[in-house]
Amino acid sequence: MEAAPSASAEERHRIERVARFVARDRDGDMAEALLLRLLKITRNGRRWGFLDPDHPLHPYYLQQKVSEQCRILRPRPVGAAAGGGR
Repeated sequence: MEAAPSASAEERHRIERVARFVARDRDGDMAEALLLRLLKITRNGRRWGFLDPDHPLHPYYLQQKVSEQCRILRPRPVGAAAGGGR
């Protein structure tokens, strides 16, 4: 059995953008809470429903958010700096 239904490319792109935004925000929990509040006010579940923990695409959102947080925290290798030569 599949853990979550497959998402369209547009849905994946939207989820990845929101996950990136939340992960990069200094207070990501507040940003996520605000987005959830907006979801409840607008009731636009088709577009933003993945923010709800009960939504089938929520695990994908969490995966993307954690992945982005790890990417931000992971230090770059010393030799990988842009324009490596002097």
